[in-house]
Amino acid sequence: MADTQQPSPVVQTVPLSPPQSRFLWMFHCLCPTEYDRHWRVINWGRNADIKHRLQDMTLRNPQAQHLRILLHGPVGAGKSSIINSINSIFQGRVMVGVLAAATGGHSFTKTYNTYEITDNQNRVLPFIFNDIMGLENKDDEGVHPGDIISAIEGHMRADYRFHPDCPLSRRDSSYNSSPALSDQVHCLVSVVPADRASNNPDEVVIRKMQMIRRHASDLNIPQVVFMTRVDLLCPLVKDNLQCIYSSKKIKQKMESYKNALGIPMNCIFPVKNYHEENTLNSDMDSLLLDALQNAVNFANDYVGTLTAGTQPSATQPPVTHAEPSGTHTQQMERPTPRLERLTLQVETPEASEPSTWSENSGAGRSGGAHTEFLRNSEIDSSYIPENVARGNLMPVFTHIADRELDIEWRRMNWDTGSRNRMERELRELRLLIPDLKHLRILLHGPVGAGKSSFINSVNSIFQGQVSARALVATGAGVSFTKKYKTYPFINGNSGCLPFVVNDIMGLEKGNSDGVHPNDIISALKGHVKNNHKFNPVSPLSLGDRDYNPNPTLSDRVHCLVSVVSMDTLTFMEDDVISKMHVIREAASDMDIPQAVVMTKVDKACPLVKQDLRKTYVSKRIQQMMQECSDKLGVPMNCIFPVKNYHNETDLDQEMDCLTLTALKQIVHFAHEHVCLLKGNYDSPYHEG
Repeated sequence: MADTQQPSPVVQTVPLSPPQSRFLWMFHCLCPTEYDRHWRVINWGRNADIKHRLQDMTLRNPQAQHLRILLHGPVGAGKSSIINSINSIFQGRVMVGVLAAATGGHSFTKTYNTYEITDNQNRVLPFIFNDIMGLENKDDEGVHPGDIISAIEGHMRADYRFHPDCPLSRRDSSYNSSPALSDQVHCLVSVVPADRASNNPDEVVIRKMQMIRRHASDLNIPQVVFMTRVDLLCPLVKDNLQCIYSSKKIKQKMESYKNALGIPMNCIFPVKNYHEENTLNSDMDSLLLDALQNAVNFANDYVGTLTAGTQPSATQPPVTHAEPSGTHTQQMERPTPRLERLTLQVETPEASEPSTWSENSGAGRSGGAHTEFLRNSEIDSSYIPENVARGNLMPVFTHIADRELDIEWRRMNWDTGSRNRMERELRELRLLIPDLKHLRILLHGPVGAGKSSFINSVNSIFQGQVSARALVATGAGVSFTKKYKTYPFINGNSGCLPFVVNDIMGLEKGNSDGVHPNDIISALKGHVKNNHKFNPVSPLSLGDRDYNPNPTLSDRVHCLVSVVSMDTLTFMEDDVISKMHVIREAASDMDIPQAVVMTKVDKACPLVKQDLRKTYVSKRIQQMMQECSDKLGVPMNCIFPVKNYHNETDLDQEMDCLTLTALKQIVHFAHEHVCLLKGNYDSPYHEG
């Protein structure tokens, strides 16, 4: 029987009344769906350059035959379609090599499949994809998390058939008991849908993904998110993909996945897969290539670090940067709010004495009988600390005319030459102590201050691309770092830089959460072995497996860096500050130099958020640094404000200048310390 086309239903439109029309007009004016400018920069139309770089990429580890990227996520998120779309780009025409399910609530992929990507000249690219059965919202349906973990570790052979209630075990013929480096996963990609209507993952799926993420984090495997179906989420983006980084809906959805999965924003990439199209689209290709390039770079960076203790192979040469065409304002998250000062009358017992914030006061920092607040319905909520937003406290702002000094109170060189000179000096640093392998820098501080992100920012500078080696958690109140981890930094094709950074579990209030202060003190002395897992209620002690009873000079810490978040400093728990004082006193007894890195400088001051070059003319930043000095007892010239890479996917000159200034001083402090210990001090930098 021939199909008969049903007549389309008649849709009657009802004209809006004048009040309704005025309401809709006011709604769109007051609640715009688009930012004034793009909050992330992407190079539209440079697809050919990115393709050539990926085709000609040299692997950083000679033991790796290829980079292995594993896609996982909820059923129907578009894992198979991503592989098809990427293959289409390199083939130069829309391809369907991987079968993808268009509808249905169950996974179409049943076996563990490996897919090579080839270009239109039949050349195999240096990375492969693994597709896997989708996660479902019941424990006996979809891929078992244990199977994904086995795949990550390289134990799963190709064509293994998944059994939701019976994961792979050592007894199975598909179990690879001795995986090579090329069998293991080098980047884990979580594929999630942007539109709510398409199998949006529920709590069970999110919980499974978090379990997998934690295991991958223990292996230091980089992780990213590909957020598909962006066109179905936002009509603005459906009409024009180049509006993707000015769409409020897209950013809000990315932030929701950031909070749910703990993946930072600069590791989340919105994409649109090929679905109904039969010809290639340049804008779709740009989004997909941007996401792919970052995932591949993370994977290549990861395999390079696996030989970081020896001579790395085929690494990138040192990167120099040309003067950018714009300033940091090109990568703003959103436009600076319009500010209006509102003065409130408050009763204070002593008008001459300024009072400070307290949770019991319910008022702001007062000067006499007036308190200044910011009144603005459009204010970015990221300026307000979470513990303030939940209570009755409000942040204090001053009038915009009173925020800026006439000149920088700390001299700072922001030009390209200064940035490159600082990078070059750190690359050419030579240690003057023969038996010293490297300088060791230990980061510590409260949970969520940005310790791991600072490591990523440093690594990004020396790799010439935004990196995500140290995995970070966002939006959580507990520490994501559970182990004592050492991070070396590859120096082009010249081995490793002569300093390493150690990341550690965050400090929390109370005696049962966060890292124990005694563990940090043990780390200072060199007694903590790499990858030691912290126990908040039972610090490491002599006789434990991870206790190093005979530390060398290279095992000890040569500079202690306190990392604190500038936007939450005022409200930092007294218990955490007390713990930091105990650790600082122990470091002082060992004559270990100390510095402070203050992160999130852009969130503390709207003036600086608009232009990072205003950091040292901002009165607000100067006040916050002075408050930090008073609380922690560290002099102002040892406190360095920075902005870590978070939303950004490309390097930013101003951000690099702040980070390099801090790092150069910290490395100088550390080197001076070991030289004084050995009685041998000279300039550690090459002349000329």
